[in-house]
Amino acid sequence: MFIYGLILMAIFVAFDQLSKIVILNVYGLGQIVEAWPGVFQLYGVYNTGAAFSMLNDHSWILLVISILATLGLTYLMKDFNFKRRPLYSIALVLIYSGTIGNMIDRMFNHYHVFDFIDVTFMNFAIFNVADSYLTIGVILMAVYLLFFDHKDPVSLKWEKKKKEETTDEQTSE
Repeated sequence: MFIYGLILMAIFVAFDQLSKIVILNVYGLGQIVEAWPGVFQLYGVYNTGAAFSMLNDHSWILLVISILATLGLTYLMKDFNFKRRPLYSIALVLIYSGTIGNMIDRMFNHYHVFDFIDVTFMNFAIFNVADSYLTIGVILMAVYLLFFDHKDPVSLKWEKKKKEETTDEQTSE
C-alpha cells in the first residue's frame, strides 16, 4: 500500500513541475492568458514568500521550513494506509506532494516559487498546482482529525496504550 502513496506523490509532483515548466516556457513571466474568462487566467510570476506573500523576501526560511515539514511528513507516513485510513492517506499524499513541489522551486529557482493560476472572479492570491495540493490536503486532514480520527482503530489503540502507561505511572508513585 505504501508504494501506491509514493507513486501518487511522484505523479502529483511531476504534474506540478510540468505545469510550471509548460506555463513558464509557453507564456513566460508577466503574460496574461485568459484561460476561462471570468473565472481564472494564467499569469506567471515568481513569489518570494509563502501563501498571500507571507515572509516575502525571506525564502530561505521557507526552504528550511519545507525541509523540516518534509521530515515531519515522512514520519507521519508510518500511518499511511489507503485501505484502513483512506482520507488520512489521501490528505497526507496531497500535503507531501505540495510541500515537495514548492520546495523544488525554492531549491532550484533562487528561493522563488513559480505561481501562475490567477482567480479572476474574486480577489485572491496567485497560486500554483502545489498550492492547490496543500490546500486540499490540509482541508481533508482537518476533516479527518475532526470527524474520523477518534473512530480510527489505530488512534484508539494508541490512546489505550497511552492511558495504560499513565495508569502504570500513577500506580508506581
